[in-house]
Amino acid sequence: MPGDVVQAFAREIAFRDVRRLESLVADDIDARFDVAGILVGKAALLGFWRRLFQAYSLVELHILKCVVEEDLVIADSAYFLAARRGGLVDVRAISIFEVDQGVITHWRDHADLAEVPKAETDLWRRLGGARW
Repeated sequence: MPGDVVQAFAREIAFRDVRRLESLVADDIDARFDVAGILVGKAALLGFWRRLFQAYSLVELHILKCVVEEDLVIADSAYFLAARRGGLVDVRAISIFEVDQGVITHWRDHADLAEVPKAETDLWRRLGGARW
C-alpha cells in the first residue's frame, strides 16, 4: 500500500542511515521542497538526507495523518530537528507523495516556516544545493 511505503520512509529516518532509505525511493525520484529546492534522482535526495543527518543531532519525520487515493498519499507531517543553537525546530508540512511499485516516485513538501529561524532555513537551502 502506498501509505505503508510513506510511513516506512518516515520511520527509517530515525535510524540516520541513508542506506535504509534507498529501497523506498525510485532511482529517478523527483522531490521538491519549499526551502531545499528541487532534488532529482535517488543520489540527490539521499545526499540531502545524509547532509541533514550530519548537520543535526536529531532528525525525525512523523506522518501525523494521511489520506491515500490510489498511488497518491497526502500527509500532514511534522519534522523535528535539533537546532544548531539549541532547542528543537518543529516544522509542520503538507507532504504529497506518489508511490509506484512500492517506491516513492514524486515528493512535494509545503512547509509552514513561520516559526523557523532564518539561520535554519538558510542551512537547508545550502544543504539542498550542495553536491558533496
